[in-house]
Amino acid sequence: MNNVINQWFASCALAPGILGCGVRGPDGTCVSQSFHDSIPRDRLEKALQNLGDSFVSLAAHGLAPRWLTWTFERGQLRVARRPDGVLLGLVIQPNSPAAENLDRLTEEFLALNLAG
Repeated sequence: MNNVINQWFASCALAPGILGCGVRGPDGTCVSQSFHDSIPRDRLEKALQNLGDSFVSLAAHGLAPRWLTWTFERGQLRVARRPDGVLLGLVIQPNSPAAENLDRLTEEFLALNLAG
């Protein structure tokens, strides 16, 4: 899984406006990449650990969103959960090419073949 994820991270780095991205596996392990000093990897990974619990809580109440997006003054945080339990976190600058393509980037991640 890590090789596919690392390749996907590398493609994210090409999208202007991505500040950081991370993935949390079903076992709780995280891998992340920071593209800006304001998004340190350890903070992104802690956020992914905590936000993964949001999906569990929502599911307990009969809700199963494909992704959740929080919008802040200085950016957006997108969290998406795959059926296999792998969780994506993207931190995006507002009004950037990455923000304009946030749904496409998320769909690309959801479609990745992580088996093998």
